[in-house]
Amino acid sequence: METTEHKSFFRTAKVLALLPLLFIGAGVWYYIAKNGASDQAPEKGGTPVTPDGFRGAQHGERALPAQNMGAEGPEAGLDIQGDENFKNQVTQSLKRIWLSDRKNFLFIKKYLSVIRNENKTDFYLDNGRPVAALSRAQAGRSLTWCAGLIAHQAFHAYMKFNSQKREKIRPPLPGEKDERKFSVNPAALDYTSLEDIFNVEAKACSFQEGILRKIGAPGLEINTLRKRAPRDFSVSHDGNYSIKP
Repeated sequence: METTEHKSFFRTAKVLALLPLLFIGAGVWYYIAKNGASDQAPEKGGTPVTPDGFRGAQHGERALPAQNMGAEGPEAGLDIQGDENFKNQVTQSLKRIWLSDRKNFLFIKKYLSVIRNENKTDFYLDNGRPVAALSRAQAGRSLTWCAGLIAHQAFHAYMKFNSQKREKIRPPLPGEKDERKFSVNPAALDYTSLEDIFNVEAKACSFQEGILRKIGAPGLEINTLRKRAPRDFSVSHDGNYSIKP
C-alpha cells in the first residue's frame, strides 16, 4: 500500500513539473498562429497587375526608388503619351536602362521623341517626330520587356534616319554637271527589299537583346529573342504594324 502511494506521489509530481512547459508551448503556438502569417514569403507569380494590364516589378526585380535624375533622366526630352499606368510603366522601364547602360540610354533619347500607348507596337514618323508605339499587351508584360521594346523601336528610328541621310545627294554647284538620277516612279525611292527588312529586324532584335542583358531581364525574355525565327516580326511588334524599317 505504501509502495502504491509512493509511486502515485512521484507521478503527480512529474505531471506538475511538466505543466509550466505545456503552458509555455501553448503560448508559443498561439503567438505563431496569430503573427506568423505576416512573415510569409510572397507566392511566385503574385505580381500585382493594374486594371489597365500594366505590371510593376516582377518577382526578383529590384524596385527602383522615385528619384530625381536630372536633365538626362528618363522623363527629360521624351513625350510619353498614355494614361498614368502606362507613363509609370515606361518611366520605370527607362530608368532601368538609364541605371545600367547610360550610353545606349542616350542613344534611345536621341532617336525617339514620342513613346505612345496604342493598339499596336511599331515605329513610325508623326509629322517628322519619331514615335515608338507600344500596345498594352506588349508593354504590360514586364518592365524589362517594355524597356527592350523601346530600345527596339529606337533602333528602327536610327535606321530610318540613316537611310534618309543616304538618300540625300548634294545638288551641283554653279557650273557643275548635274549627275543626279531621278526615278519616274516616286515610290521607287522608298523601296526596300525583303532581305533588307529581315536584316534590319534582326539587328533591332539583337540590340533589344543586348539591352535586356544589361538590365538583368529574365532568361525567358532573352531566349524569346534568341530563338526568334528570321521572318517572325510578332516578337517585338503587334497590331497593324509596318514591316518597313
